[in-house]
Amino acid sequence: MEASDPGWEGQDVQDQRVAQRAWIAHLRGEARPNLRPLTDRQWSCVAEEAVRHRLRGLTYRLLADGPLAEQMPADVRDKLRSPYVSIAIRNALLFRQTAQMARELSVRGIPVMLLKGMHLSRFVYAEPALRSMADVDIMVRREQLAEAEQVFLDRGFGPLPRPNLEEFCTWSNHLARLQKTGAPVVELHWGIERPSSPFRIDLDGLWARSCVVTLEGAPVHVLSPEDLLLHLSLHCAYHHRLDHSALRGLVDVKAVVVKHANDIDWKALTERANAWGASGFVYTTFRLTAEILGAPIPPSAFRSLPHERADADVVEVARRFILMPRLELPDVYVELAKSETFRERAMLMLRNIFLPRETMERVYELRAGTPMVYVYYWLRLADLLKKRSTELFRALIVTKGMRRTLDREEERLRILKWVNDPISQNPSQHAETTSENGLPKP
Repeated sequence: MEASDPGWEGQDVQDQRVAQRAWIAHLRGEARPNLRPLTDRQWSCVAEEAVRHRLRGLTYRLLADGPLAEQMPADVRDKLRSPYVSIAIRNALLFRQTAQMARELSVRGIPVMLLKGMHLSRFVYAEPALRSMADVDIMVRREQLAEAEQVFLDRGFGPLPRPNLEEFCTWSNHLARLQKTGAPVVELHWGIERPSSPFRIDLDGLWARSCVVTLEGAPVHVLSPEDLLLHLSLHCAYHHRLDHSALRGLVDVKAVVVKHANDIDWKALTERANAWGASGFVYTTFRLTAEILGAPIPPSAFRSLPHERADADVVEVARRFILMPRLELPDVYVELAKSETFRERAMLMLRNIFLPRETMERVYELRAGTPMVYVYYWLRLADLLKKRSTELFRALIVTKGMRRTLDREEERLRILKWVNDPISQNPSQHAETTSENGLPKP
């Protein structure tokens, strides 16, 4: 299956399309020796995709072991190998430091569960360098949360003073970040979703079904394969709205499916998704993972997950949204392109060029009341025209690239609306009729 046309603009549009198809073929495990050789520019585009989706370590290993390994330019190899090595070194340090804290908590009778990156990089992926981590996510039981936090504080973590624990936990499923020089940033969880989420997650059940493994000699818990897939699906589709490196989230789901191919109880998984009121989000995440990455999710899983037509419809929207590059522009340029009349555009430009006097004095660090502020208004105008004239022109005439930016924004809003739709949160009473392969009937 080829990746959908992401709709780039520019002279190298074809190179970027070819690069994405080749990269996705490697992620799907379908790269073949007869895959068309890539040009130097196309190789650079592959590296750019890996960086954009935070999949540099995995991309390096797939390419280095793949059919195009001998063709990879040295600069691209170095660009991907360097973070691969860095991730391996950093993760080894995180494993050791996390294991030390887990032992100290265990001595006090506080069991620790590894979540997300820590679980995936150490116990799911073939090697730790394939999955990077920004911080360490661990979970303890809610009734032991205060004691666990104190253990970290006694070891020099901060900052101090700490937010009121009881108040903080009324809206968050983890404490304020714990930080210490020379140690990883730790998010100490007591649940896998916020209290305000619509899901009925049985935390005692998560602990009862968890598995005990060893991290650098320290006993720790990890979620069962079924609960891990549910957690990853909710994190990707609900928590991050299929944004924020969503493709990496789908890669995580596929990695779990492949790793535990013979262990997953799909019937129990779908029943639990229904019980949690999360089947629509799980269905959509599984569909995207299967369609984009070729994950071997059985048709019975799709058939057993109640979902609305909106859940199926959002798959194609999300597929385009995930694969299309984000054009980084200030919001004002998007607003300018969306405005319909000359008056709207003129007022928008004037408001954003000629800021209030107090704002200008703050931005340019001027003395309050100084007449020099009028000079800076003209300097600001000249600076904006110099640095942003191309974007301004594209916004004013709504070029093809700007139109695609607006389309992507519309897709983001459609996904956001879908996430906030109460039917998607609990579609069990509105189940969509499906065909034999588990996909919706037309």
